[in-house]
Amino acid sequence: MGPTADTDEAEALLGPGRTVHRHATDTDPELHAEWVLDLTGQAITWRRAHEKSAVAVRGPVTDLLLMVYRRRAPDQLDVVGNASLLEFWLEGVPFG
Repeated sequence: MGPTADTDEAEALLGPGRTVHRHATDTDPELHAEWVLDLTGQAITWRRAHEKSAVAVRGPVTDLLLMVYRRRAPDQLDVVGNASLLEFWLEGVPFG
């Protein structure tokens, strides 16, 4: 399932410089298991990409998924950059 934030909650997440890079470290490189969440526009978008972001979180793909579902704390993964943005995104877009 995807994000369940309503429009007002999603809009609160948007702002300049708000990008989140998720990188799975345990997959075949040919899978390109990296995603960028872009919160800089008028809506939340995502793309498969390897690019510099405000915050990057790296770890096994299962741990990244568990983090999204709030079953694994971000501080149990490799977080580089604006960790508060990652927490802000996780709190603002509940998954379920």
